[in-house]
Amino acid sequence: MSKHLLLIDDDALLVRSLAYTLEQAGYRTTTAGSAWQGLASMAQDPPDLILLDIGLPDMDGLSMLRRIQKDGDTPVIFLTARRRELDEVLGLELGAEDYITKPFSEDILLARIKAVLRRSERQETPSPAGAQIIAGDLTIDPAAHTVTCAGRPVELGPKAFDLLRVLALNSGQVMSVNELLEQVWGAEYIGEPQVVYVHIRWLREKLEEDPSQPKRILTVHGVGYKLAL
Repeated sequence: MSKHLLLIDDDALLVRSLAYTLEQAGYRTTTAGSAWQGLASMAQDPPDLILLDIGLPDMDGLSMLRRIQKDGDTPVIFLTARRRELDEVLGLELGAEDYITKPFSEDILLARIKAVLRRSERQETPSPAGAQIIAGDLTIDPAAHTVTCAGRPVELGPKAFDLLRVLALNSGQVMSVNELLEQVWGAEYIGEPQVVYVHIRWLREKLEEDPSQPKRILTVHGVGYKLAL
């Protein structure tokens, strides 16, 4: 069965063009020109993935993402003409899977959609409970999806959790940005280092006493990152 995508954007020309591209790629595609139309469509016909414009006329995309997350865990890719890093960082921290800045290549968008859907399918597939990972004063429980740091619980979004898990599994070893991209996001993200930079920043905000002087997640200049033992 083809995957169902919901495209929410108020640019009518873009919506028509992109909907055609997605249908030709084999996706069943529903469109909405506003946030409220999108929410109504979600209630009637839940999608497998949402392509969401940040600059909607009736509700900004970040606020809509919060509403989407109240009702479930449908993955979201932001489509945005805004280049301000604040929107990008905040969107990813809230739980969006990715963002793509307009104008964008349709081939790149299709690759990103495939990557997000593939990750979503992996998360839905039951797997045996993994053993806890202990690295210094960090304890990561993949089965329960929990993290404690020096005995205190830490809430992380899905991708930040996956990134920390990969770093912890390789504690003391330097991981290059491309290695992290491939293991956490997929090979389609090679060449998009800002995705790693954003999530490293948020991990440090959550785990470090002084994020500007990190002691747990270290930068090895010119190489990558490592989790200190």
